Amino acid sequence: MKKEQQKTIKDGFTWLPMDKRVDKLGFPLPPRKPELRKPLLWVAIESAQEDFIDDIYLVNSSDEVLEVVISNTGGFQTCDDDILTMSSKGFEYKNVANGDAVKVGEYHQILDSDYVLQLSLTITTKHGVIEITPQAEKGGFKEVVLLWDTKEVGKGVTIKNGKDPVNKSK
Repeated sequence: MKKEQQKTIKDGFTWLPMDKRVDKLGFPLPPRKPELRKPLLWVAIESAQEDFIDDIYLVNSSDEVLEVVISNTGGFQTCDDDILTMSSKGFEYKNVANGDAVKVGEYHQILDSDYVLQLSLTITTKHGVIEITPQAEKGGFKEVVLLWDTKEVGKGVTIKNGKDPVNKSK
């Protein structure tokens, strides 16, 4: 059922500010204040064509190489008083270049629709290690900016300093 394989797309995603987007019918969205910030790190979704499995990508637009990217996904579903949890080790990449998008997870549009799902990322750069956790979402993941060029954190995103998962002695 799951295809789970590493995948890198070079220059495959272009971020478009909300004030420039259109709806599914091609009409402009309601007027918004222009977005002057640019995302450094963001999550993009590649929608399934036939198998209902959407791929989740971390897009690096930071102008620097990410030394290591490690992803994990998890979630839960409730039914009456019971809680069903799930988690999976995602993917690990080394030397993610500017403009690259790396697959960090996937979800099934139908089978995972009742789960509250969450993505967590550990990223090592020349500046250190950060742990990024976007807001948990029911039924799948959405495009979200994780970090802006102004060093502001995206809405609903938590970023904290982490421990180096590769060089534990640091």
